[in-house]
Amino acid sequence: MNSLNIFCVTDKPHKHLEALNINLAGVGKRQFSQKYITCLNGKNIQKKEKHYSELTFHYWFWKNQLKKFNNNIWIGFCQKRRFWLKSDTKIKNFNDLKKNILKVPHKSWKNYESIICKPIRLD
Repeated sequence: MNSLNIFCVTDKPHKHLEALNINLAGVGKRQFSQKYITCLNGKNIQKKEKHYSELTFHYWFWKNQLKKFNNNIWIGFCQKRRFWLKSDTKIKNFNDLKKNILKVPHKSWKNYESIICKPIRLD
């Protein structure tokens, strides 16, 4: 598996996200430019967005898009404030993020079918 498609899910358009060169996904009732895909068509749970936010895109992707990808492609999801990074480097500014955002699957993933991020403590 040598290809990686990251979908960054947001409820608001953001210029800094648009500069990251990743797939952008918009959820909610706001208008998004052509740079974003939305989950308004096909099988969707858009009516539940106010309770589930980004998860409504995950559902839509599973029901409508997943079959379009083959097993040689890694698919990832991030959110407007949480990103897949090359390492545990502290991100101090946008340029750090741009340099450290993950663009290819990590070599250690070779023998895995899925990867889950480290837990994030909210307390």
